[in-house]
Amino acid sequence: MKELQLNGHKVRIYDSIDTLPITRFHSYNRMLLVDAGVGSDISDFDNHIERMVRYIRKGDNDSAAKELDNLRQNVYMIMSGQSVRDMSFACLVSSIDDKPCDDLSPEGLQKVLEALGGATRGELTEAYQSAKKKIDKDLSLYFPSLFDDVTTREYYDIVKRLTLTNLTRIADGDSDERKEAAEQLRERLILFQKPKVFTGSEGIEVRHDKEFETMCLAITKETGRDAKRMTVLEYYNAYEYLREKTRKTQNKAR
Repeated sequence: MKELQLNGHKVRIYDSIDTLPITRFHSYNRMLLVDAGVGSDISDFDNHIERMVRYIRKGDNDSAAKELDNLRQNVYMIMSGQSVRDMSFACLVSSIDDKPCDDLSPEGLQKVLEALGGATRGELTEAYQSAKKKIDKDLSLYFPSLFDDVTTREYYDIVKRLTLTNLTRIADGDSDERKEAAEQLRERLILFQKPKVFTGSEGIEVRHDKEFETMCLAITKETGRDAKRMTVLEYYNAYEYLREKTRKTQNKAR
């Protein structure tokens, strides 16, 4: 748990998987999903427009339609002053001036942000990124098979190649061939992930919640402990145990 001062308040933030409750981590992850797919500010608006145009040019009308729907939700969030990126940070706030922040509903998270509203954007971003970085590092260290994502490594490999290509253009001079190579890599980054659906019964938020509930039931049944009262460390230890047990059972059945 990390303690810091924000907007004149003593704020305690979860930044470790051995203390972070799994239900809070679940809410935090849901906000990250929405932020990645819908976004929180005007820069995300521009990103949706660019991706939509590129999908139309490629003849991928289904993806373009999904981007348009996500753009509409992004505009709504901007106009209503909502920021799922800030709300993901609010999920990590344990207490303000020793008063617990246990309400993880949208209204409860909004109250947390209102209490911290006087803090600068830089202060909030620094606090959030510091906690997120430590949580991500812990997850990769303890559960590499679950959180050492091949897709993420592929994404950063493209980023690296694009950076090297642009540096070569600066150092050795530009050419049509290098421009084309850079543009192809840039398009791969922009369209790296297909747009996700966030509305309706098959939306990613609904699936995220249902999968979590299903896994909680399985872990509770197997361990005899209430999965929703576990920390992130306990939950994923139980998850790996259950996965390994299932794998062994399946191997014996063959």
